[in-house]
Amino acid sequence: MRYARQVAMQEIGKDGQEKLAKAQVLVVGAGGLGLPVLTYLACAGVGCLTIVEDDIVEESNLNRQFLYTPADIGKPKGALARERLAALNPAIKVSWIGERLTQANAAPLVSGRDAVVDCVDNIATRLLANDACLRANVPLVEAGIDGFYGYVFPVLRGGACLRCLGYAEIASPKSPGAIGCTAGVIGSLEASVCIRLLLGMPVAPDMLTYDGTRMEFENVRIFRNEGCRHGEG
Repeated sequence: MRYARQVAMQEIGKDGQEKLAKAQVLVVGAGGLGLPVLTYLACAGVGCLTIVEDDIVEESNLNRQFLYTPADIGKPKGALARERLAALNPAIKVSWIGERLTQANAAPLVSGRDAVVDCVDNIATRLLANDACLRANVPLVEAGIDGFYGYVFPVLRGGACLRCLGYAEIASPKSPGAIGCTAGVIGSLEASVCIRLLLGMPVAPDMLTYDGTRMEFENVRIFRNEGCRHGEG
């Protein structure tokens, strides 16, 4: 009965729910974007969620990272997220890796996943996820926020990747602005894209941008740089 409303959807049904139950998803980051992603994937019944997160809860996180409380300050985010997601849906498996994504561990962590969701705020880690997913032919859901603005798009082999869009030339902001409602909007969209990928539904290779000051969404067509070799088979 837990998934009755989903099974009733034409796009999901019993077969789709079984696909979700068998899916393995790696979520890199358990912060402002990662928590809505993890929460909605857990609620949807995605069978195996692996969290990559080495950070601890800080007071400045609490405006947007809703699974944590003031009593959690100083504690590992990943351990807390694993505990609370497991309580939210005991039928799924939630594991935590208390490390950063690195050049050494990216390939083995990505291998065998059905999808990877990028929920970090630094460029170096984004590029590691991008390259590892393209090499392994694993779909990556990429997103970012800045204040009231955000974006989300899929990275798929043969399409535009982060290097095509010039991410390697961008410096990570030291303290990007973030408000909880924007993180919630974009994190929810990341979860939606991930679920569509797991169900085998078509996903347009576009960037969806969000302007919270105008309450506007826009689809932006992005193109692969023909000189980029990271998206080749």
